Amino acid sequence: MAEAKGSKWLTDINAESPLELVMRGHLWIESRLIDLLHDIVPFPDRIDFDRFTFPQKVALVAAHGGLEGDDVAAYLKLNSMRNKVAHRLDAALSSEDEVALINCLSASLRHSSMVDDPSVSSKSWPYSLRHIMAAMIIRLEHRHKELLRAREDQRALMAEVRRVTHELRTEREQREVARSATSKATASEVSGQT
Repeated sequence: MAEAKGSKWLTDINAESPLELVMRGHLWIESRLIDLLHDIVPFPDRIDFDRFTFPQKVALVAAHGGLEGDDVAAYLKLNSMRNKVAHRLDAALSSEDEVALINCLSASLRHSSMVDDPSVSSKSWPYSLRHIMAAMIIRLEHRHKELLRAREDQRALMAEVRRVTHELRTEREQREVARSATSKATASEVSGQT
């Protein structure tokens, strides 16, 4: 199933139109944010994440460790690009918008999107934008997997602690029973000698 999703978002962010690229890429990123929220918020069934704005979702994910703090600006900049074209019929995106987004990238996101690599930076608009969106989506997917693995590791750790403490308790109880039996036998021997 993940492969099918991956193939779909790759197709969507490979759109020729910058408008379509930003709109669809933003939707995929928002979808990944919601997926993360469902797994990192303690009681996700008590919240309707669809009622949160994109910046609120980004903030919540970051607050719960699902997004690095220095990556937040890039996600918010992408949202402002999306809002620019989503709310005005006469608005258009340009290479200046792409440059503004690149300037918001953290060093890590900048590196993973390869925007400074000549094979990407030498291409015309919106080539770099596609790489940025791919890096943003993949980063969210990767972080989601990391958090799920960490949760499983925590569960395994707790299970091991419970197993060991049970063994310790059992061993201690067996020692106490043995000690009690030894004390009774010694008391019996002493009383039999008198």
